[in-house]
Amino acid sequence: MNMKKLIMTALVALLALPVFAQSDKEPLYTSSNGQFTFDLFDHMGFGYNAVKSADFKPAFSCDFFMNMVKAGLFPVQNLGLELGVDFEFNSFSSNESAFMQTSDGIIKAASFPVFDLYGSFDKKRSNFSVFALSAPVLVKGIFDKVEIGVGAVASWNFTGTTSYYLRTEKTDLNYTERKAKVNPFSYGILATVSYDEFGVFFKYYPKSSHLLPEGSVDLSFMTVGIAISL
Repeated sequence: MNMKKLIMTALVALLALPVFAQSDKEPLYTSSNGQFTFDLFDHMGFGYNAVKSADFKPAFSCDFFMNMVKAGLFPVQNLGLELGVDFEFNSFSSNESAFMQTSDGIIKAASFPVFDLYGSFDKKRSNFSVFALSAPVLVKGIFDKVEIGVGAVASWNFTGTTSYYLRTEKTDLNYTERKAKVNPFSYGILATVSYDEFGVFFKYYPKSSHLLPEGSVDLSFMTVGIAISL
């Protein structure tokens, strides 16, 4: 699925879900004393990645995630810890650089003009994407329908892809390469605010979180987005 289709699918899903969402949604399980909660597929989110890099000029980049498991432990009424596991997809784009992989999978950014050696190309967006399972851990306060959480997120990054698209009058080149090299683990900080079934979130992954191995494109990013209960 290309980036445009992915973005459209995510937006349609987010717009359609309120129609099917139930008000006053309860967790799948709540202990008798209300101190422990457990739920499956609790929420999903879509965000914008604001990218900082010394190696390429970013274009529109996005984050999409689907919660798989969520558990809460509230030893104090309306205050406690919340843990989860999410499937997460992050895409990073550029209109001026082509992301390519070296023979060992390292992601590099090549200037599009290098392709002028082969003719006059219409350069389209290039991107690299990272697929991961993330584990957010939040200190969460609940005030009626308002929930505020602050904490950290650790990610297991299991695969990456790179792609670019070029066009001439005679031919189109749509190049995608899988198995881009990503570090297995990265980390960031996370903050969330929600009301009823809707929320906003903020994540920040510093360069020191090592999403990509040494020698790859320089990268740090922060994400702002919306989340909705399922």
